[in-house]
Amino acid sequence: MKIRPMRKDDYSFLVSLWSSFPGNTMTGADSREDFEKFLRRNADYCFTAFKDGNLIGSVMAGHDSRRGYIYHLAVDESLHGNGTGTDLMNAAEEALRDAGIEKAHLFIYTDNSAIRFYEKTGWHRRSDIAVMSKVLIGDKYMGTRTE
Repeated sequence: MKIRPMRKDDYSFLVSLWSSFPGNTMTGADSREDFEKFLRRNADYCFTAFKDGNLIGSVMAGHDSRRGYIYHLAVDESLHGNGTGTDLMNAAEEALRDAGIEKAHLFIYTDNSAIRFYEKTGWHRRSDIAVMSKVLIGDKYMGTRTE
């Protein structure tokens, strides 16, 4: 397996990977245009994993100069448990640390089985805060899940 920085030409393969998970929500923010905009701004924090020339995992991360955020950690289901997710998270976390970011957040559905993975890798649930969202532009499906 090889981890390398994410590139804009990975987009089609990434969408295929992300779409393969039941309950994963993709919105207008996942369009090619918005993906490329995010990558231009956050390329140093986004990584892909390849095995035998095939995309098997991804993680996108970024920061606002104060806090880091993790998006789209995904590993091909047939390879869960082989360390790919941990390696991808380590790459993103190290890049954020190198940028001086002291704390990172991620958002995950409460019924997502990946919570156990995150807890094993040092992440913890917060019970003292609540997430609030508001659609500001366009995507009427934002905030809803497609199964």
